[in-house]
Amino acid sequence: MNFLKSKKYLQSDNDGTFWPGYIELPEEENLNNNNDFQNETKEGRFTSNPRIYTGLGLLLLVAVLFLNQTSAFILLVLVALVSTKEWFDIFDYGIIIPYPLLLYSSIAPLVIAYFYGLDNIHIPMFIFPIGVIIYTGTFVSYGIYEKFGSSFLFLIWFGTGIASIGYVLKNLGPLFTFLALISISLSDIAAYEFGRRFGKRKLSESISPNKTVEGFFIGLLVGSFSMCIVLYNFFELDFIQILIISLIFILFGVLGDLFESKIKRSVEIKDSSDFLPGHGGVLDRVDSQILSFPILVLFIQFLDLI
Repeated sequence: MNFLKSKKYLQSDNDGTFWPGYIELPEEENLNNNNDFQNETKEGRFTSNPRIYTGLGLLLLVAVLFLNQTSAFILLVLVALVSTKEWFDIFDYGIIIPYPLLLYSSIAPLVIAYFYGLDNIHIPMFIFPIGVIIYTGTFVSYGIYEKFGSSFLFLIWFGTGIASIGYVLKNLGPLFTFLALISISLSDIAAYEFGRRFGKRKLSESISPNKTVEGFFIGLLVGSFSMCIVLYNFFELDFIQILIISLIFILFGVLGDLFESKIKRSVEIKDSSDFLPGHGGVLDRVDSQILSFPILVLFIQFLDLI
């Protein structure tokens, strides 16, 4: 059978619907007689899909680095570095908001939360806006208001989220932090796999058309169950408290995923980058955790768990 090589690179959405790589398409006259092609595609999907290998590699890397608190913190710093660069490229700040200034909005909250706690977390939240206003004052005539607003959004969303993960890491240790991160990932995997096979109703078609209501509930169930086990083994809480914290924690992970999807739709891209083959960018992998961990920190503070 003759095939036309279609060099069309399909980037994955954050829910992993689109698979990257080159796709061989049959010539038009063979479209109705391509059973062999379909069978070959099904049989080779696992072996040729980089998403699987990247996912396993990421899991192994994170597990190894989270054996030690210092190496786990270094990983968070690297995540902040790459995620900030992806956000910088998405909104094409150029010289209007330089990368080092945007990087401050993610690194400074993380460092302060990790080394000094939440008492001083307000410092970078005040300094960054002042720095942006002073620096961008010379670019007002260029219509910078969208870039200006998106940089503040990054500070509020990502800066707060990465700082919360750093705070949990410092005060509850790498094991708890790793298991909480994995709980969100399990929710995402369960939602994707169940929704892909059995999902019928779209969860939010305009934002993430491949997410389904059925997948959402299965993901919420799996992720919450995992988080319940984690909380039960680390805190002396009653069942209702554990259940409520787990459900809200995982639910905000879904909202974080949808939030980043909405941002990407607004700028008409599928992924924050192609840094991780089959998974998109680093932002696409941590969007759920970035919104979930501030909620977890609120529960920790409210219930005086530290």
